Amino acid sequence: MEIKNQALFFIGIIVLILGILIIIFDYPQIQYLENFELSESNYRLDAERFSIYQRLMIEITVGIGLFVTGIGLMIISLLKRFENRFR
Repeated sequence: MEIKNQALFFIGIIVLILGILIIIFDYPQIQYLENFELSESNYRLDAERFSIYQRLMIEITVGIGLFVTGIGLMIISLLKRFENRFR
């Protein structure tokens, strides 16, 4: 298999790695906040943790989007018909 557009392939790899890193580092934090409900805490901390949880969910959604975009860019770079479209 020949890479038709090397620059696009390289950008796809970078975006894919960035998405994977976001997913890897945010998922354990989300799991921790979901399991934190078992312990006791006051209302202010609960509201603060809930806002952090919402931000983490948005961030992991962006990570999944970057992951899918990176895969798409890599696939596009391998197709012959897109060889000169992005230049």
